[in-house]
Amino acid sequence: MALWQTINVKHASVKRCAFCKNWYDPTNTAIRPKNAPAGFWEYDPEAQKPCMKRPGDKSANFYCAQFQCKL
Repeated sequence: MALWQTINVKHASVKRCAFCKNWYDPTNTAIRPKNAPAGFWEYDPEAQKPCMKRPGDKSANFYCAQFQCKL
């Protein structure tokens, strides 16, 4: 069982793969709202999904320069 982490997605420097359009998680199983209007979401940092821009599976906690927020 993973410990979910809370993050504010409205902060410009937050670029975690769990919140990226290119991280293939169509049902959003690795994220859940905590206080969505304020920008606070939780994510499972241990989740692994394929990236549509970079080869191979990437951790939800990984980030890169090609980040595009899906929220």
